[in-house]
Amino acid sequence: MANLTPKQRRFVEEYLSNGENVVAAYRAVYSKAANEKTAWTNGARMLKSTRVAQVIHEAHQRAKKRTDKIMERYAITKENVLREFARIGFADVTDVVSIAGGRVHISDTDGLSEDAKRSISEISETISESGDRTIKVKSHSKIAALTALAKHLGLDRPEPDNDDALNDMANDQDPERIDRGESTEEG
Repeated sequence: MANLTPKQRRFVEEYLSNGENVVAAYRAVYSKAANEKTAWTNGARMLKSTRVAQVIHEAHQRAKKRTDKIMERYAITKENVLREFARIGFADVTDVVSIAGGRVHISDTDGLSEDAKRSISEISETISESGDRTIKVKSHSKIAALTALAKHLGLDRPEPDNDDALNDMANDQDPERIDRGESTEEG
């Protein structure tokens, strides 16, 4: 940013730090009272400046390199993200806890499957003044995971003309057959 004036430098910093909102960046540096149209027009003019555009481009390139390193380090791929959503969305709480004889039993984490482990968001223990222990096992939100999966798969926008899934579910005489892994009589 050596070739920029102090105000141009501050404009670039504001622009990059506030989600690339040109109006907010212009107002922060040049005129807090500028109306929307004036701020947008003058801010857009700033972005067209060769020196300003070059600095912003270089900042984007550096950010992309950092993001690429993070994605590579943590193996962030579409498949891995979908797998994590599926692990959470289809997790079975009874893989982690069970109730027998009116008491809650928590499985040892050593014996849990990878899917069960990844579905857990928190395990905590508190001990009261009397010495009673309370262990809390909290799962990630199944609804959020299933919503994300449904959106990715396009299930959030069914096609009314050829989507009989709701009718099939409403008229299914044995809805638990899906949980048992059985298909419909026709299929």
